[in-house]
Amino acid sequence: MIPKLFAFDLDGTLLDSEKRIRPANAAAIREMHGSGAAIALASGRIGAGVRKYAHALKIDPALVVLNGAEVYTGAGNGAKRIRYAPLDTQYAEFLTNYGAGKPIAVNFYHDDKLYTVKTAANSEWTALYNRETGVNYNCIDNFAAMDSLTPSKIIFVGAPDYISELEDFFRSKWDGNTVYVCRSWTHYLEFMNPNASKGLGLAALCNALGIDIKDAAAYGDAENDIPMLAAAGHGTAMKNSPEEVKSSAKRTTELTNNEDWVAKEWARYLSNA
Repeated sequence: MIPKLFAFDLDGTLLDSEKRIRPANAAAIREMHGSGAAIALASGRIGAGVRKYAHALKIDPALVVLNGAEVYTGAGNGAKRIRYAPLDTQYAEFLTNYGAGKPIAVNFYHDDKLYTVKTAANSEWTALYNRETGVNYNCIDNFAAMDSLTPSKIIFVGAPDYISELEDFFRSKWDGNTVYVCRSWTHYLEFMNPNASKGLGLAALCNALGIDIKDAAAYGDAENDIPMLAAAGHGTAMKNSPEEVKSSAKRTTELTNNEDWVAKEWARYLSNA
């Protein structure tokens, strides 16, 4: 049976190591869409950083962005936001104050824009994030101007060893019912509303489209994909995923994100239809 919805993580999944969608994979997704299946791009990135890939696919996929904090029915101007789960102001203020002066970039996401305070100590990490995602920063003098705002999420970007230290600290400080702390890449530590996850975002999208989540296929490779892979009826980890991600999924792909794996997945579903 062909799933009624296909949801794809971007980095490490749909995008290859050059941050491109391989032509054969894009063609397979268009065939999925043409068959009547809904398509969703599910990413930790801000909407602006995801929409360019929607345009490259030449379809109008739904968007599960900012790790599920925001969900949209499409990528175009007429899309409706059907889910919004921002981080509470008190935690946002603690994080921006905590990160001040430290050798990390503090990414503050609000209203589809990315804000930060650039310093000599974090310039390496703001440059890395921009290079990896193509998302431009809106630079501010300090975070005091953001104190009254509820961000969709906050990310610390820094050296992997230091990010690991911060991860241990914040996981001991906040349980999962207070703040959702998630490692989405070796350099990234994310802080979100506990109701912001790709799994909950996918569930909200399925509900809006009238699709049973058991009839959804989801693909991912990182820790922040685990809730989505566990929730989807056809949750599949990438071959290049860590073992903890593979163990959360129903199955694992035979190919990595640097190969024409979507085309093979689509052929597998067609052969079993």
